[in-house]
Amino acid sequence: MNKMNNQKGFSIVEVVVTTFVFSIISIIVVTNFVGILDLQRRGSAAQVIQEEALFAVESMAREIRVSQIQSPNDPNCTLTSLTIDHPINGPTIYSVGNGVINKTVGGNTFSITSTKVNFSRLNFCVKGAGIDNEQPRITIVASIQPTNGEDLQFDIQTSISSRDLREELLN
Repeated sequence: MNKMNNQKGFSIVEVVVTTFVFSIISIIVVTNFVGILDLQRRGSAAQVIQEEALFAVESMAREIRVSQIQSPNDPNCTLTSLTIDHPINGPTIYSVGNGVINKTVGGNTFSITSTKVNFSRLNFCVKGAGIDNEQPRITIVASIQPTNGEDLQFDIQTSISSRDLREELLN
């Protein structure tokens, strides 16, 4: 006599093995997803820093190139503000306050960067200001971090030469 086993379904061993394999695969997928989200967040923060820094440096450079440098020579980069005499706007001061680059023209101060980034350092090296037969040159040194809490910092430096040689040519 043959007895037929009419029990249908999975054995307990099959269920445990399947659950274990599914759990391992789920953990791997979730770990990769969290890593990808972190990379995307850091990439987005880096992009914001680059855009803010590029805009700030380019706008300052455009005005410095056509202006007369009023700040004293400082080859040690200790100046935290820069004063220029723009041919149209007049006296202009660039400085950093509360992590934002400020521009002061005619007594009115406004920000040229947003609060998405924090300029923890903004220094100016001035060479060739005044009458010394040297072309005026400014080096801007800055450190920037995002304000969204990411542990990321960009250090930038650029040099700009002023094309305004009126003072040199008059003497």
